[in-house]
Amino acid sequence: MLGGVAITGGRMEAFDFRYSMGELSRGELLDSATSPPGRYVWEVARRTLARVPGADAVVVSNPLLASRGARLADLLRGGDTLRCPCVLTDAETFPVAYVLPRALFDQGLGRFLCLLSANRAATDAQLLSQLTGQIVPRRQTPLKPLAPLPKITAQGYILGDNLAAWRTQCADAVRLIRTRADWRRLPFAAHHPGHAGDVLFFSLASRLVPAGQLAFQRQVVCRDYLDIFRDCGNRLEPIVLDIPPVSRTGDVSDGRYYLDSLVHIDPEVWAETFMVYCRFSKSYSRTPFNLVDQARFALGDPVATLQDTLYRRAPVKASRCTLPPAPLRVLMQLSGGWPLKAYPSAQARVLVRALVRLGCAVTVLDAPGLAGDGATPTSAGSTGRLAALIRQHHVVVSVDSFPLHFASQILGHPTVAVFGPTFPGNSDAPRRAGYRLPTPALPCAPCGGYRACPLDEGPDCRNHPAPADLVAAILAVAAEAYGTPVRERGDAA
Repeated sequence: MLGGVAITGGRMEAFDFRYSMGELSRGELLDSATSPPGRYVWEVARRTLARVPGADAVVVSNPLLASRGARLADLLRGGDTLRCPCVLTDAETFPVAYVLPRALFDQGLGRFLCLLSANRAATDAQLLSQLTGQIVPRRQTPLKPLAPLPKITAQGYILGDNLAAWRTQCADAVRLIRTRADWRRLPFAAHHPGHAGDVLFFSLASRLVPAGQLAFQRQVVCRDYLDIFRDCGNRLEPIVLDIPPVSRTGDVSDGRYYLDSLVHIDPEVWAETFMVYCRFSKSYSRTPFNLVDQARFALGDPVATLQDTLYRRAPVKASRCTLPPAPLRVLMQLSGGWPLKAYPSAQARVLVRALVRLGCAVTVLDAPGLAGDGATPTSAGSTGRLAALIRQHHVVVSVDSFPLHFASQILGHPTVAVFGPTFPGNSDAPRRAGYRLPTPALPCAPCGGYRACPLDEGPDCRNHPAPADLVAAILAVAAEAYGTPVRERGDAA
């Protein structure tokens, strides 16, 4: 629950906003794992002002706390005369809420709230002082000290190194404003280098955010995935990191990676760019919304109704293989992301053998062990090579990994999506002709498993669709896209 209070003269009106579980009804916010807490301060403030257009000021609770609007109003009524702007704290130094003047939004400075630390009141007060041109005081409330903070908050925020990342982005913003007279015109950069799929989702998001709502001009991207950034049509200017992406093992947290990466950014670029930490502040599977929509929200799009979401938009592109439909050519990616996403090897062998028996030509990416079952192993290496491979095959079959998203959401190619431990709603494509999402075998996703199944501690996810279900989906997509049934090899004679 995020509280907002509109102040008009001496009158206060309190509102509550909650993270949506899928409806996006009035008073609900899209839950975005890639948005820092300050992004929600901005969003709640502008929605509160939309409810009370004549308000003089707005008060927004810290998104790291579950605070209702009425509770905020009670805190505002107690103690000394309310100052605006102001940072309300607990009995020590943790920010509880922000009292923000309407002028901040009238001057188009709302996006700077994305830079708030949300965990150090002094630094946040300095940022607001620079934005408003006033000395912003801190006022203690009767709330008991909130420290020590939990590892995960009631709102789902992952703390740990993220706290230091948010503090650093805020302190760097204060430094930049103090040293640059032209700070209002400096670009914002989404620090979200990510992995292959992350870069693709942010690229798609940058294309879907309406021009007037795109709060960013740049994005940090690792050189390893610069081709994805460009080939997926990202509207932002890249800031290239010459270091590997953050590890999938969890040995280095996203927050630590952000802190360590700053020294690898060109000093001249860093001296003219507001860096906003947009790596995962929450587990993205806690929210039902697609990662593309989560990224759109992070970049400034309110995504306020279901009509605004990805699944309500028609696919822009559609591609087809131009080769003759016989033999049916199937390209498969059966591993990727992290170990538990991989399609179990025993089932993969059954799947390949069944397709070969039906007369299909099967190509597998990064799976040389399936050659003995009749598949042709290959690898992509770049988006250009992958695009060429996809266009040489009639149907793409992929687990929840970059080739799936590239084929289905960038190229619009006939695709069968294979989900096991992850929730399809977070990263599958909008429904369309030539796209299939076979139902997972079990209801346990998303499970949060990485290396082993949380239920049986085995190395395989048993929630993947059975080989027979995938064969049926492949044939259905092929018939839909190319209109030609597949016959068994023995029938062809």
